[in-house]
Amino acid sequence: MEIQIKFMAALGLAFSTAAITPAHAAGISADALAGKAWVEAKPQSGLPGVMMVFLSDGTLLMDSCWETYALREWRRNGPDSVSWDEDGAKISAKIKSITPTQLTLQVKAGRDTVEHRYLAAKVPYVCPDMKR
Repeated sequence: MEIQIKFMAALGLAFSTAAITPAHAAGISADALAGKAWVEAKPQSGLPGVMMVFLSDGTLLMDSCWETYALREWRRNGPDSVSWDEDGAKISAKIKSITPTQLTLQVKAGRDTVEHRYLAAKVPYVCPDMKR
């Protein structure tokens, strides 16, 4: 009985701190955001969109057809918010909606909030030749 009580207390502590710890430390594996390649849908530039892959170990892979990939750390700040470090700047985003095939993030950009829509990547996909 005592072991069961300690286990339940530890489990409760783990869930209470999950919202403010890195994804890997919180043991988040069933996160609908993680483990999927998300590609920006219809970016304003008209170029192929940015790809983001939120890994369950707290690593964020960001890539595009015109830039070198970057590995960053990400974390859940709450049930509908995430943040990541981008070259020393903390980027915060609200998850406006998420389904198995679509993700909408409201990203804080200075004083502005910019909405970005993503689709689950279709496989296989190869970036088109980009004019330089």
